[in-house]
Amino acid sequence: MKMSKIAIITDSTAQFPNPSFLGKELVRLIPLGIEINGTIYQDGAGIKTSDLPVYSNESNYAKLLTPSPSELSEQFSFLLSKYNELLVIVNSANLTKLFENCVKAVKLIQGETTIQVIDSHTIATGLGLIVQSTAEFISNNANLTEADRHVRQLIPHVYTLFCTPCMKYLHNIGVLEYSQALIGEMLNLHPIFTLEEGYPQAICKVRNFRHAQDYFQEFIEEYDDLIHISLLKGTSTQGIDNRLLKLFVQENFPETPFSEHRINPFLGAIFGPKSLGLIVFERPYSLSG
Repeated sequence: MKMSKIAIITDSTAQFPNPSFLGKELVRLIPLGIEINGTIYQDGAGIKTSDLPVYSNESNYAKLLTPSPSELSEQFSFLLSKYNELLVIVNSANLTKLFENCVKAVKLIQGETTIQVIDSHTIATGLGLIVQSTAEFISNNANLTEADRHVRQLIPHVYTLFCTPCMKYLHNIGVLEYSQALIGEMLNLHPIFTLEEGYPQAICKVRNFRHAQDYFQEFIEEYDDLIHISLLKGTSTQGIDNRLLKLFVQENFPETPFSEHRINPFLGAIFGPKSLGLIVFERPYSLSG
């Protein structure tokens, strides 16, 4: 007997600001893996973000591993034995191959009528917030078409920024040339990237994480009606004093939740463990009023 009509499938890079959100029982995770110097940690078991090398090279590296289309098709087939339909919402297709592999998996099992795959164009709490909102939406008896439309309305209103000096990680995902990454790390540059339709675009360079937080504050000032603001802190950023940023949010957005999260190993394997991120979730017009 099938438990519910629709299940939401997301991946291990998602981080949830509200750990007990409405509809959580409908959400399932695609487990990702991490490889460090030839050793594979499936679903990140036994690995912490601090175990990842800050500056990657051929003999000391970390990378994210995504399931193959065949492996994903098995997971989808199993879930379809329990649910009528699947809504798959995964991290940006410009950061990992997961979206591409999910689309291939659906074709393998000819599941186009029962499985919808969406590229969130974001990651971490950006992905988590979209999943949370959609789980609540489906809990209120939305069908798959309505849920798909809901997700696509949310995506353009989630803004994702990352500051990272770990630039060889960005080379590994095709964002920087190796020479750019090497020189950037030698000069200890701290570039800030925004995800433009899911693709990391450099918008400025700052001297350190304190200046990155100043930029984050300026970025937040551009918006009026925000649903959520979250700060993502990697290794060597835990001691950064973000009281001024929190105070700014409390004074200017008193009704907007502000959450802090440690960057998980999966996110660390993409942007580097020593990263600082900001996710800003603007209220879509359809949710206003």
